[in-house]
This record gives sequence, structure tokens and C-alpha cells, in this order.
Amino acid sequence: MEATMKANQFLTPNLYTSINEVEILDCLVDFGYMPKEFNQNQVISFVKDENFYLVLFMVREDGQKGFLMYEILDFTMHEQELYMMSHLFRNLVASNKNNYTYRKAQYKLDEMLGMVPTFRALYKKRFDVDDYGMAA
Repeated sequence: MEATMKANQFLTPNLYTSINEVEILDCLVDFGYMPKEFNQNQVISFVKDENFYLVLFMVREDGQKGFLMYEILDFTMHEQELYMMSHLFRNLVASNKNNYTYRKAQYKLDEMLGMVPTFRALYKKRFDVDDYGMAA
């Protein structure tokens, strides 16, 4: 995790990220996804209120621990953020740092990309490529 990263910020209008541990822990507790143990790297993903959350908990070799959370707002209508994040994690896997954790995050993103049409139907969303300007 970059030390220069702000505690929380929007990377795009629909992609929010945070390293604020209190905010992330509150989110995990509020939505019922709090891990029971914090002794190994973990990737937690879930959907709540039409937003997709991806939370990484990482333990560095020096024993430092930290969280990183991504939230894609209305993810069924902002599929490009899922693609962007999948590409990011694919590159991180190639860098061989925290390979297992990043590969698991990429898998969860790719899995969610495959489920976008199902969630659109569930949420009764209509995706018009002409209005959006990007083909899926």
C-alpha cells in the first residue's frame, strides 16, 4: 500500500478507494463481513445497495498490517471500473508482489464481471451502449 495515497478518495466518479482502517472496519461490521482473524492476507468482496465492495487485508513481511477498500458505485452501470480494476490486479499479479492476494482479488473481479448481466436483471437496470459510449 502506497504511503502517498490519501486516506480516501474517488479515483473516478464511480470508483471510491480507502485505506482508512476505521472506515473499512465500520463498513465490514455494518454489512456483516468482518473477518474473524487477522493473521493472514484476505480478500473480501460483496454487493450492498447496488455497490460492489472489494476489501484487501494484507500483512507485510515486516509485520505491518493494513486494509485497502474499493467501492464501485452502481457497479452494474459502471462496468468499466470492474475492467479497470481487473487489469490493475492482473498487472500486480505479474509483478509477483502479494501474488496470491492479488490473484484472488482479480478472480473476484473477473467473476463479478461475468455476473453483471444477472445483477442488471435483478436490479431491473437497462444498459444502453449508445448512451454509455463503451461496449462491454
